[in-house]
Amino acid sequence: MNPPPTRPGAAGHRLMPVVAIDVDGVLNPDHPATARQLGYQPHEYDGPDPAGQPMSGTVWLHPDHGTWLRELAQRADLLWCTSWRAIAATWIAPRLGLPNDLPWVDLGQGGGIRFGRQLKLPPLYRAVGTRPVAVLDDEFGGRDPDEAAARTANGHQTLLVPVNGGTGLQRQHVDLVHRWLDRLVGQASPLPQRPAKGGSDRRRRRRSSAFDDADDRAGGEGAAHSVGDPVLRKSRLLSRQCDTCVFRPATLMHLAEGRLHDLVTQAREDESFIVCHDTLPDYRFPEVKPAICRGFADRYSTQALQVIERLFGFIEVNPPHQPGSRAGTPEAVEPRSTE
Repeated sequence: MNPPPTRPGAAGHRLMPVVAIDVDGVLNPDHPATARQLGYQPHEYDGPDPAGQPMSGTVWLHPDHGTWLRELAQRADLLWCTSWRAIAATWIAPRLGLPNDLPWVDLGQGGGIRFGRQLKLPPLYRAVGTRPVAVLDDEFGGRDPDEAAARTANGHQTLLVPVNGGTGLQRQHVDLVHRWLDRLVGQASPLPQRPAKGGSDRRRRRRSSAFDDADDRAGGEGAAHSVGDPVLRKSRLLSRQCDTCVFRPATLMHLAEGRLHDLVTQAREDESFIVCHDTLPDYRFPEVKPAICRGFADRYSTQALQVIERLFGFIEVNPPHQPGSRAGTPEAVEPRSTE
Protein backbone atom coordinates (compact mmCIF):
# COMPACT_ATOMS: atom_id res chain seq x y z
CA MET A 1 0.00 0.00 0.00
CA ASN A 2 1.12 3.56 -0.28
CA PRO A 3 0.44 4.96 3.08
CA PRO A 4 2.59 2.77 5.29
CA PRO A 5 3.13 0.14 6.20
CA THR A 6 3.68 -0.63 2.58
CA ARG A 7 3.21 -4.38 2.99
CA PRO A 8 -0.18 -5.35 1.53
CA GLY A 9 -3.12 -6.25 3.71
CA ALA A 10 -4.72 -9.65 3.89
CA ALA A 11 -5.94 -11.08 0.58
CA GLY A 12 -4.83 -8.05 -1.35
CA HIS A 13 -6.38 -5.33 0.80
CA ARG A 14 -4.35 -2.30 -0.19
CA LEU A 15 -4.52 -0.66 3.24
CA MET A 16 -3.16 -2.68 6.16
CA PRO A 17 -5.69 -2.66 9.04
CA VAL A 18 -4.82 -1.08 12.39
CA VAL A 19 -5.85 -2.26 15.85
CA ALA A 20 -5.70 0.65 18.32
CA ILE A 21 -5.25 -0.41 21.95
CA ASP A 22 -6.07 1.44 25.16
CA VAL A 23 -4.41 0.47 28.46
CA ASP A 24 -6.44 1.57 31.50
CA GLY A 25 -9.73 -0.30 31.56
CA VAL A 26 -8.65 -2.57 28.70
CA LEU A 27 -5.30 -4.14 29.60
CA ASN A 28 -5.31 -2.73 33.14
CA PRO A 29 -8.79 -3.19 34.69
CA ASP A 30 -10.27 -0.63 37.06
CA HIS A 31 -11.16 -3.12 39.85
CA PRO A 32 -8.10 -4.84 41.38
CA ALA A 33 -10.14 -7.45 43.27
CA THR A 34 -11.92 -8.52 40.09
CA ALA A 35 -8.65 -8.42 38.15
CA ARG A 36 -7.00 -10.82 40.63
CA GLN A 37 -9.94 -13.25 40.35
CA LEU A 38 -9.66 -13.20 36.56
CA GLY A 39 -5.97 -14.08 36.58
CA TYR A 40 -4.42 -10.64 36.13
CA GLN A 41 -0.97 -10.24 37.67
CA PRO A 42 0.22 -7.14 39.58
CA HIS A 43 3.18 -5.12 38.29
CA GLU A 44 4.54 -2.17 40.23
CA TYR A 45 5.25 0.95 38.21
CA ASP A 46 7.49 3.65 39.66
CA GLY A 47 8.66 6.19 37.14
CA PRO A 48 7.65 9.26 35.16
CA ASP A 49 4.17 9.76 33.81
CA PRO A 50 3.75 10.87 30.17
CA ALA A 51 4.30 14.49 31.25
CA GLY A 52 7.52 13.58 33.07
CA GLN A 53 6.08 13.83 36.60
CA PRO A 54 6.69 11.07 39.19
CA MET A 55 4.06 8.32 39.18
CA SER A 56 3.78 5.02 41.02
CA GLY A 57 1.12 2.36 41.46
CA THR A 58 0.02 -1.17 40.65
CA VAL A 59 -0.76 -2.12 37.06
CA TRP A 60 -2.75 -5.32 36.54
CA LEU A 61 -1.81 -7.22 33.36
CA HIS A 62 -3.01 -10.57 32.04
CA PRO A 63 -0.53 -12.91 30.30
CA ASP A 64 -3.23 -14.05 27.85
CA HIS A 65 -3.51 -10.53 26.49
CA GLY A 66 -0.04 -10.69 24.99
CA THR A 67 -0.92 -13.94 23.22
CA TRP A 68 -4.18 -12.53 21.87
CA LEU A 69 -2.58 -9.31 20.67
CA ARG A 70 0.22 -11.21 18.95
CA GLU A 71 -2.50 -13.12 17.08
CA LEU A 72 -3.96 -9.84 15.87
CA ALA A 73 -0.48 -8.59 14.95
CA GLN A 74 -0.31 -11.35 12.33
CA ARG A 75 -3.20 -9.69 10.50
CA ALA A 76 -3.03 -6.01 11.43
CA ASP A 77 -0.70 -3.35 12.79
CA LEU A 78 -0.96 -2.73 16.53
CA LEU A 79 -1.04 0.89 17.66
CA TRP A 80 -1.13 2.27 21.21
CA CYS A 81 -3.96 4.77 21.72
CA THR A 82 -3.71 5.55 25.41
CA SER A 83 -2.85 8.25 27.90
CA TRP A 84 0.23 6.13 28.72
CA ARG A 85 1.59 7.17 25.29
CA ALA A 86 5.21 6.06 24.82
CA ILE A 87 5.27 4.33 28.22
CA ALA A 88 2.80 1.79 26.83
CA ALA A 89 5.42 0.78 24.28
CA THR A 90 8.44 0.80 26.58
CA TRP A 91 6.93 -0.54 29.84
CA ILE A 92 3.55 -2.22 29.20
CA ALA A 93 4.47 -4.02 25.99
CA PRO A 94 7.51 -5.99 27.25
CA ARG A 95 5.47 -7.31 30.18
CA LEU A 96 2.99 -8.76 27.69
CA GLY A 97 5.62 -10.17 25.33
CA LEU A 98 4.97 -7.48 22.72
CA PRO A 99 7.61 -5.47 20.83
CA ASN A 100 8.76 -2.36 22.67
CA ASP A 101 8.74 -0.23 19.52
CA LEU A 102 5.07 -0.35 18.60
CA PRO A 103 3.89 3.12 17.54
CA TRP A 104 1.64 5.27 19.69
CA VAL A 105 -0.73 8.13 18.96
CA ASP A 106 -0.01 11.63 20.24
CA LEU A 107 -3.36 12.34 21.88
CA GLY A 108 -2.83 16.08 22.34
CA GLN A 109 -5.41 17.06 24.94
CA GLY A 110 -5.77 13.44 26.11
CA GLY A 111 -8.81 11.20 26.37
CA GLY A 112 -12.15 11.28 28.07
CA ILE A 113 -15.66 12.03 26.81
CA ARG A 114 -16.75 15.52 25.81
CA PHE A 115 -19.97 16.47 24.03
CA GLY A 116 -20.66 12.81 23.36
CA ARG A 117 -17.28 12.11 21.75
CA GLN A 118 -14.18 10.26 22.92
CA LEU A 119 -11.40 12.84 22.60
CA LYS A 120 -8.86 10.19 21.58
CA LEU A 121 -10.66 9.31 18.35
CA PRO A 122 -10.00 12.44 16.24
CA PRO A 123 -6.19 12.22 16.61
CA LEU A 124 -6.39 8.46 16.04
CA TYR A 125 -8.41 8.92 12.83
CA ARG A 126 -5.95 11.54 11.62
CA ALA A 127 -3.05 9.21 12.34
CA VAL A 128 -4.44 6.17 10.50
CA GLY A 129 -5.86 8.16 7.57
CA THR A 130 -7.95 5.92 5.32
CA ARG A 131 -6.71 2.63 6.76
CA PRO A 132 -9.23 0.25 8.38
CA VAL A 133 -9.09 0.65 12.16
CA ALA A 134 -10.52 -1.30 15.10
CA VAL A 135 -10.48 0.47 18.47
CA LEU A 136 -10.32 -1.40 21.79
CA ASP A 137 -11.37 1.05 24.52
CA ASP A 138 -13.47 1.16 27.68
CA GLU A 139 -14.89 4.64 26.97
CA PHE A 140 -16.89 5.77 23.97
CA GLY A 141 -19.29 8.69 23.69
CA GLY A 142 -22.84 8.50 22.46
CA ARG A 143 -21.93 10.05 19.11
CA ASP A 144 -18.93 7.85 18.44
CA PRO A 145 -20.79 4.83 16.96
CA ASP A 146 -22.61 7.04 14.45
CA GLU A 147 -19.37 8.71 13.41
CA ALA A 148 -17.68 5.32 13.08
CA ALA A 149 -20.56 4.15 10.88
CA ALA A 150 -20.22 7.30 8.77
CA ARG A 151 -16.48 6.69 8.33
CA THR A 152 -17.22 3.11 7.25
CA ALA A 153 -19.85 4.32 4.78
CA ASN A 154 -17.21 6.64 3.31
CA GLY A 155 -14.88 3.70 2.73
CA HIS A 156 -12.80 4.06 5.92
CA GLN A 157 -13.68 0.80 7.71
CA THR A 158 -14.03 1.51 11.44
CA LEU A 159 -14.88 -0.84 14.31
CA LEU A 160 -15.40 0.32 17.90
CA VAL A 161 -15.04 -2.46 20.47
CA PRO A 162 -16.36 -1.38 23.91
CA VAL A 163 -14.55 -3.15 26.77
CA ASN A 164 -15.89 -3.34 30.33
CA GLY A 165 -13.37 -1.39 32.39
CA GLY A 166 -13.96 -3.58 35.42
CA THR A 167 -12.99 -6.85 33.73
CA GLY A 168 -10.76 -5.61 30.94
CA LEU A 169 -10.11 -7.24 27.58
CA GLN A 170 -11.83 -10.59 27.14
CA ARG A 171 -11.52 -13.22 24.43
CA GLN A 172 -14.84 -12.26 22.87
CA HIS A 173 -13.47 -8.79 22.12
CA VAL A 174 -10.50 -10.26 20.26
CA ASP A 175 -12.76 -12.69 18.40
CA LEU A 176 -14.93 -9.75 17.33
CA VAL A 177 -11.88 -8.06 15.80
CA HIS A 178 -10.92 -11.32 14.03
CA ARG A 179 -14.41 -11.54 12.50
CA TRP A 180 -14.12 -7.92 11.37
CA LEU A 181 -10.75 -8.69 9.77
CA ASP A 182 -12.34 -11.69 8.06
CA ARG A 183 -14.96 -9.40 6.55
CA LEU A 184 -12.24 -7.08 5.29
CA VAL A 185 -10.65 -10.03 3.52
CA GLY A 186 -13.99 -10.89 1.93
CA GLN A 187 -14.48 -7.32 0.79
CA ALA A 188 -10.94 -6.92 -0.59
CA SER A 189 -10.88 -5.87 -4.23
CA PRO A 190 -8.75 -3.61 -6.37
CA LEU A 191 -9.72 0.01 -5.93
CA PRO A 192 -10.66 1.93 -9.08
CA GLN A 193 -8.06 4.16 -10.65
CA ARG A 194 -8.64 7.89 -10.73
CA PRO A 195 -9.80 8.78 -14.27
CA ALA A 196 -7.36 10.79 -16.32
CA LYS A 197 -8.33 14.40 -16.93
CA GLY A 198 -8.37 14.13 -20.68
CA GLY A 199 -6.00 11.96 -22.68
CA SER A 200 -5.50 8.24 -23.27
CA ASP A 201 -5.01 5.35 -20.86
CA ARG A 202 -1.27 5.95 -21.03
CA ARG A 203 -1.86 9.17 -19.08
CA ARG A 204 -3.80 7.50 -16.26
CA ARG A 205 -1.95 7.74 -12.95
CA ARG A 206 -2.10 5.54 -9.88
CA ARG A 207 0.01 6.58 -6.89
CA SER A 208 2.33 9.16 -8.34
CA SER A 209 5.86 8.31 -9.40
CA ALA A 210 8.35 10.29 -11.43
CA PHE A 211 8.60 8.87 -14.91
CA ASP A 212 10.89 8.95 -17.90
CA ASP A 213 9.06 11.42 -20.15
CA ALA A 214 10.16 9.64 -23.31
CA ASP A 215 8.13 6.47 -22.83
CA ASP A 216 5.68 7.69 -20.16
CA ARG A 217 5.94 4.65 -17.86
CA ALA A 218 3.07 4.17 -15.43
CA GLY A 219 4.05 3.93 -11.79
CA GLY A 220 2.01 1.10 -10.30
CA GLU A 221 0.97 0.20 -6.78
CA GLY A 222 2.23 -3.38 -6.97
CA ALA A 223 4.95 -4.94 -4.89
CA ALA A 224 7.56 -4.05 -7.53
CA HIS A 225 7.09 -0.35 -6.70
CA SER A 226 6.69 -0.70 -2.93
CA VAL A 227 8.88 1.68 -0.91
CA GLY A 228 8.47 -0.44 2.24
CA ASP A 229 11.32 -2.35 3.82
CA PRO A 230 9.76 -5.69 4.93
CA VAL A 231 12.40 -6.28 7.61
CA LEU A 232 12.67 -2.85 9.24
CA ARG A 233 9.00 -2.05 8.51
CA LYS A 234 9.93 1.47 7.55
CA SER A 235 9.63 3.28 4.23
CA ARG A 236 12.66 4.03 2.09
CA LEU A 237 13.39 7.73 1.57
CA LEU A 238 16.34 9.08 -0.41
CA SER A 239 18.90 10.70 1.88
CA ARG A 240 19.29 13.51 -0.65
CA GLN A 241 18.06 14.44 -4.11
CA CYS A 242 19.38 12.23 -6.90
CA ASP A 243 21.56 13.79 -9.61
CA THR A 244 18.65 14.05 -12.05
CA CYS A 245 15.93 14.94 -9.52
CA VAL A 246 13.01 16.64 -11.19
CA PHE A 247 13.03 19.21 -8.37
CA ARG A 248 16.52 20.50 -9.09
CA PRO A 249 16.50 24.03 -10.54
CA ALA A 250 18.17 22.82 -13.74
CA THR A 251 16.80 19.29 -13.96
CA LEU A 252 18.44 16.94 -16.42
CA MET A 253 15.19 15.05 -16.95
CA HIS A 254 13.92 17.47 -19.63
CA LEU A 255 10.31 16.93 -18.73
CA ALA A 256 7.61 18.18 -21.06
CA GLU A 257 6.18 21.54 -20.12
CA GLY A 258 3.73 21.20 -17.24
CA ARG A 259 4.68 17.59 -16.56
CA LEU A 260 6.21 18.20 -13.13
CA HIS A 261 3.19 20.27 -12.15
CA ASP A 262 0.92 17.37 -13.16
CA LEU A 263 2.96 14.85 -11.16
CA VAL A 264 2.96 16.99 -8.04
CA THR A 265 -0.72 17.83 -8.36
CA GLN A 266 -1.66 14.17 -8.71
CA ALA A 267 0.47 13.12 -5.72
CA ARG A 268 -1.01 15.85 -3.53
CA GLU A 269 -4.56 15.06 -4.61
CA ASP A 270 -3.93 11.41 -3.72
CA GLU A 271 -2.31 12.48 -0.41
CA SER A 272 0.60 10.28 -1.51
CA PHE A 273 4.17 10.91 -2.71
CA ILE A 274 6.45 10.64 -5.72
CA VAL A 275 8.85 7.73 -6.12
CA CYS A 276 12.30 8.68 -7.42
CA HIS A 277 12.50 7.78 -11.12
CA ASP A 278 16.05 6.46 -10.69
CA THR A 279 14.79 3.87 -8.19
CA LEU A 280 12.00 2.46 -10.35
CA PRO A 281 12.81 -1.19 -11.18
CA ASP A 282 12.19 -0.75 -14.92
CA TYR A 283 14.45 2.29 -15.24
CA ARG A 284 18.25 2.63 -15.24
CA PHE A 285 19.11 0.72 -12.07
CA PRO A 286 17.01 -2.48 -11.93
CA GLU A 287 18.81 -3.73 -8.79
CA VAL A 288 17.79 -0.64 -6.78
CA LYS A 289 14.69 -0.76 -4.61
CA PRO A 290 12.09 2.04 -4.96
CA ALA A 291 12.44 5.00 -2.60
CA ILE A 292 10.49 8.20 -2.00
CA CYS A 293 11.77 11.22 -3.92
CA ARG A 294 13.66 13.49 -1.53
CA GLY A 295 12.83 16.59 -3.53
CA PHE A 296 9.11 15.93 -3.10
CA ALA A 297 9.35 14.97 0.60
CA ASP A 298 11.29 18.15 1.42
CA ARG A 299 8.63 20.34 -0.22
CA TYR A 300 5.29 18.72 0.55
CA SER A 301 3.76 17.17 3.66
CA THR A 302 1.01 14.89 2.39
CA GLN A 303 -1.08 12.64 4.58
CA ALA A 304 0.89 9.56 3.53
CA LEU A 305 4.22 11.13 4.51
CA GLN A 306 2.82 12.35 7.84
CA VAL A 307 1.43 8.91 8.69
CA ILE A 308 4.71 7.22 7.74
CA GLU A 309 6.73 9.59 9.91
CA ARG A 310 4.39 9.44 12.89
CA LEU A 311 3.67 5.73 12.98
CA PHE A 312 6.53 3.89 11.36
CA GLY A 313 9.41 6.13 10.33
CA PHE A 314 11.77 6.28 7.38
CA ILE A 315 14.95 4.45 6.48
CA GLU A 316 17.14 6.84 4.50
CA VAL A 317 18.96 5.31 1.51
CA ASN A 318 21.54 6.77 -0.83
CA PRO A 319 20.59 7.83 -4.36
CA PRO A 320 21.47 5.18 -6.97
CA HIS A 321 24.63 6.84 -8.22
CA GLN A 322 25.92 8.51 -5.09
CA PRO A 323 29.75 8.42 -5.41
CA GLY A 324 31.51 6.09 -3.00
CA SER A 325 28.40 4.27 -1.84
CA ARG A 326 26.41 1.29 -2.89
CA ALA A 327 23.26 2.22 -4.77
CA GLY A 328 20.08 2.30 -2.75
CA THR A 329 21.71 1.23 0.52
CA PRO A 330 20.99 2.77 3.94
CA GLU A 331 23.05 5.72 5.08
CA ALA A 332 25.69 5.24 7.75
CA VAL A 333 23.65 7.58 9.97
CA GLU A 334 20.59 6.69 11.99
CA PRO A 335 17.46 6.54 9.80
CA ARG A 336 14.96 9.31 10.29
CA SER A 337 12.19 8.03 12.48
CA THR A 338 9.80 9.13 15.19
CA GLU A 339 9.90 5.83 17.02
